[in-house]
Amino acid sequence: MLWTLLIKDLKRARHNPWPYLLNLALPLCITALIGLVFGPSSKGGGLGQIKLAVVDEDDSVLSSLLRGAMNQGDFKKHLEAHFLERNEAFKQINDNKISAVLIIPKGFTRTYLAGDGPVAFELIKNPAQSFYPAILEELLQVAVTGLNAVARNLRSDLPAWKEVFEKEGRPDMKRIAELMVRVGDKFEKAEHYLFPPLIGYETTTQKKAKEEGPALNIFAFLLPGMAAMFLLFLADHAIRDLYREVTARTLDRFRTLHDRLLPFVISKVVLAMAVVVLGSIVMFGGGVLMFGIHWQRPLAMAVVILAFGLFGSGFMAFIAALARSERRANAVNGVIVMCLSFVAGSFFPARQLPPLFRDHLSPLMPNYWFIESLRALQSGAVDMPWRWAALKLLVLGLGLVIAASWVFQRALAKGIRA
Repeated sequence: MLWTLLIKDLKRARHNPWPYLLNLALPLCITALIGLVFGPSSKGGGLGQIKLAVVDEDDSVLSSLLRGAMNQGDFKKHLEAHFLERNEAFKQINDNKISAVLIIPKGFTRTYLAGDGPVAFELIKNPAQSFYPAILEELLQVAVTGLNAVARNLRSDLPAWKEVFEKEGRPDMKRIAELMVRVGDKFEKAEHYLFPPLIGYETTTQKKAKEEGPALNIFAFLLPGMAAMFLLFLADHAIRDLYREVTARTLDRFRTLHDRLLPFVISKVVLAMAVVVLGSIVMFGGGVLMFGIHWQRPLAMAVVILAFGLFGSGFMAFIAALARSERRANAVNGVIVMCLSFVAGSFFPARQLPPLFRDHLSPLMPNYWFIESLRALQSGAVDMPWRWAALKLLVLGLGLVIAASWVFQRALAKGIRA
């Protein structure tokens, strides 16, 4: 009898497969989008060259030193500086060819060295980009901090440097030497802080070690969370066939032959489980084909997925029995699944949620057991034993199936129709 009911339900699902196909495609698409946006580059190219336009309206010694610095060493590897006129620079930023425009205003050097007024750079960021303009802004803040430090510590010498820079003809080498000696004296007073510096860094190059565990794949991390939510949606749509049986009066014919509703509810649960299992094959198999995921322990994963399928089917059957009508289920079930998925960590990892959720609510969620078990199996961690999670899902699923049958039979006994 159970097999006959299942065949009938599968034939009915075949006539309207679009809800199932949509719930299968969405998690793969969302996983791909999130993984491509936040995941590391597969090419491993790192940070590319940042294109910057510099409008030098000051045209002074100090700005020429800045030009030279931008074309030297490692700085040039990461920054491609173009010295342009204002109109051309604005044209290029409007065409999205550069990340920002740096304007050195006229009189910048004279005002800075004279100390008779505030000076400022002007940085115009490309609104079409977010990452590179932010880097340039941080670099400019570092440069401004350095100029402020020089102005504070060499304030008395800056007017003299101004005279040297503005002197026409041959530079006064004797005056420059005297100023350099005075600068050196001030550095000697700060020798305790500068030599060696209190803060430093060193670079090391290490050979790529052999991986002891599986490589991190952001798609393998994201997919269990997305799958947990959409598998519940698949189970929900399959279980709603209960309402259609009531509307079509086929349930009444079944009750003329059988007094108990448990076999009928079990047939819907088996249908939902079959849909969930097929959906899991598509989702996790699609992850292998689309994202190159290598699932580490597929047999253990299969056990957890089957247990979650029973829980999801029993849970949605219980909710359907409580809702008592398809219209009410349409309004409530989606909200319940979304809330359950949020708390369990389908949208964000549970450890990133507020402490109330992370420490107290999330560990109680059955879909949290499912998500964390699959992630633990994939990473090789043993923090959450998958066998214990699967057992809890199985026991809870069986209990919900029995409860759904009892609630649904009571509702029908009172004459409630879907």
